[in-house]
Amino acid sequence: MNIVYPHLLALLLICAFLFLLVFRRRKRVQKRFKRYAESHMMQHYFRSQSPFWLGFKLVILCLALASIVLALLRPQWDYAQKETESSGMDIVFAIDVSKSMDAQDMMPSRLMRAMIQISAFLDQVKTDRIGIITFAGVATLECPLTDDYGAVKIVLNSLSTDNIPKHGTNIGAALKLAADAFVPGQQQNTLILISDGEDLEGAAIKEAKLLKTKGVRIHTMGVGSPEGYLITNPQTGQEVMSKLDEAALTEIAHITGGEYYRVTPGGEEIQLILKRIYKNEEKRNNRKSVTVLKEQYHLFAGFALLLLILESLIDPRKRKGMFAAENSYET
Repeated sequence: MNIVYPHLLALLLICAFLFLLVFRRRKRVQKRFKRYAESHMMQHYFRSQSPFWLGFKLVILCLALASIVLALLRPQWDYAQKETESSGMDIVFAIDVSKSMDAQDMMPSRLMRAMIQISAFLDQVKTDRIGIITFAGVATLECPLTDDYGAVKIVLNSLSTDNIPKHGTNIGAALKLAADAFVPGQQQNTLILISDGEDLEGAAIKEAKLLKTKGVRIHTMGVGSPEGYLITNPQTGQEVMSKLDEAALTEIAHITGGEYYRVTPGGEEIQLILKRIYKNEEKRNNRKSVTVLKEQYHLFAGFALLLLILESLIDPRKRKGMFAAENSYET
């Protein structure tokens, strides 16, 4: 059993308190009555009311309130199969966050320019699911596929080259992780690789060929300049020249039937890649069956409604001949 809003359980304490007041009602009424009259006058004063039916009405009202609270908790039990449908494509961004992405041959930096490009992309998609992978020496799935673009932007804005677990540039690890980021069995998924192309491990081509067999098309975006930029190696402290390797990025894209684009300050390539993606990839209506817990709140809501109807039909006045033997006021 599952409760969607467990914090509302505290409301049941109110119901318990009301039940206590109902069962202590007789003593409270007697105590208050004695302030204004003799106790033997109670029988005459309440002669037209049936203590039983009046108390019964109050108990029913308390039960109805408790049932309403239970309905608000949204209890769930038992399982059912549910068909879900989603439209659009699955698009994963693999973003290079190695130290070479701090190079400023593209202002304010290669990484910041890549983040600007992705943010512009997110502003133009509607029904597609987006995921984010970051990689340096190792690859990490930062954001699984989702259509919550606000959440994707939060992840995107938190990216930095300062928090990488391992230095280096392993494009192959990013491509390998991307194979598991997509929903199995679906074809024509899209991976957008954004990097300066310096693959220090050399496994990218092999992984790109494997992705092609799984129906993943890779579009690559090169950030930086072929002339390069002088950066400091974080491991050795030596200054090295980091250059944009367009040949490697072009080969990775062409293996899967994708295209290579160089990122420019104007950002025109984001429009080109959008057109290419939507031209080559047909949008799908994905249907799948999932097991979910059944909502059971309607049982308690219906029971509360029946109790309220029953309470409205009860007349608390005494029935003729039914309570002739009553000698005292009872609840």
